[in-house]
Amino acid sequence: MSRTTRLFDLMQVLRRHRKPVSGKTLAQELGVSLRTLYRDIADLKAIGAHIDGEPGLGYVLSPGFMLPPLMFSAEEVEALALGLKWVERRADHELASAATDVLAKVGAVLPPELSYKLEDSSLIVGSGFVRPLSVELTQLRRAIREECKISIRYRDRSGSHSARTIWPFALGYFESMRMLAAWCELRQDYRQFRLDRIESATLLGEHYPRRRHDLRKEWLASLGPDVRSSADLLSWHTSGQPSKQSTSEGKAILAPPAEKTLLPQSVSIRDYDLSVANNNMEKRMEQEIILYTHPYSRGGIVLWMLEELGVPYRLEYLEYGQSMKAPEFLAINPMGKVPAIRHGDVIVTEAAAICAYLADTFPAAGLAPELHDRGAYYRWLFFAAGPLEAAGGLSLCKVELNPEQEMQLGCGRIETVLDTLATAVRGRQFIAGDRFSAADIYVGSHIGWGMEFGTMDKRPEFVEYWDGLKNRPAHLHTEQLIEKALTKHAWSGM
Repeated sequence: MSRTTRLFDLMQVLRRHRKPVSGKTLAQELGVSLRTLYRDIADLKAIGAHIDGEPGLGYVLSPGFMLPPLMFSAEEVEALALGLKWVERRADHELASAATDVLAKVGAVLPPELSYKLEDSSLIVGSGFVRPLSVELTQLRRAIREECKISIRYRDRSGSHSARTIWPFALGYFESMRMLAAWCELRQDYRQFRLDRIESATLLGEHYPRRRHDLRKEWLASLGPDVRSSADLLSWHTSGQPSKQSTSEGKAILAPPAEKTLLPQSVSIRDYDLSVANNNMEKRMEQEIILYTHPYSRGGIVLWMLEELGVPYRLEYLEYGQSMKAPEFLAINPMGKVPAIRHGDVIVTEAAAICAYLADTFPAAGLAPELHDRGAYYRWLFFAAGPLEAAGGLSLCKVELNPEQEMQLGCGRIETVLDTLATAVRGRQFIAGDRFSAADIYVGSHIGWGMEFGTMDKRPEFVEYWDGLKNRPAHLHTEQLIEKALTKHAWSGM
């Protein structure tokens, strides 16, 4: 073992011990003589290591920063450079400046064969998309650091405004948004606030009565199991409790474990009255429905559909680019995309197709018109899945169609598509007749999302149509489930 490696190993051993450890114990762990250990400790002190103690009393590494030469591998240097460059591009000005300074300091202590990798890295941080903010991140970080209350004016997803006093304790930097976790005095509960919806924030100069660490620990526990240990797949009970189903006597029993698979086993189960005359249909309806989805996906449409049906279902949350591309899921959907459902032996993909299948499979819910009256139902369900989706995607990618391309593509121009859709919903409560149907779930979801994320103009026709759908109990419950899933997914790295 070289002397440099031995010194590095000694630093690592000292870092593992928070209390003083005897020289004899250290020498035995490193496989060196006590004399060599004393000499190595003296050498480390000489180059700046904060080691307290002396022979006979033990040694402890005091808190501080120590970057001995050659302590990083080439991969570790690249990881460090990538992380610091991400902060430079994505964080507030103070953190970005600090990241630049750290890069310079690390480069100064690394040997030449490694320091060049800080600047000559093939790993590039893109600009990304972050929603504009009205509040200063430095102000929020200061409030968290000093454990101070903040007064905010907040706009929720429905556009309603409220004034709140909060106790902030965690700030999340996510790919397209920033989120603040805090105790809300107005709601008397923990809440997660999207920073792009905070319109103003004022430090009150008053410490909140509890320690930040305690708030964070309690908040994590309130999110339910697995939030701190989720890896490729997210899995949890939407209620935070073991899944239950009802017996004929009305007593709750624990649901039997699902068939073992490499996919996660999470659950959201609702009771359903299996009062149908046809025995074959009854058997089919009793089969479990598994929804493979992700909080940031069109799976929310199918989740709303399932909530409207009130049938038993189980949620399987998958990660983009990881578990969605795993062989186990590719056997379900070779496209490696969600949503998808498995209902007994039947597999259905594509949100519109899933909605149509579920409406037909559970006719008692009345989410599909009678066969002789399905013209408008099919038309607008697949209009949204076809022209609206395609034209919206092209518009989002800023593709301008020339007349020849417009003629070749089945979707046409986005302006024509939106004009057609606006005409379809104008003055109508439901898009396919005088009853709510699966078409309203699919079309309404796209209109609601489009207006919320700015990909669709808030035309009076769209606003009026969506206002008549968004407060349905099943949709509100779906929003709660998705919000909880988003919270767990966003903060799963903590």
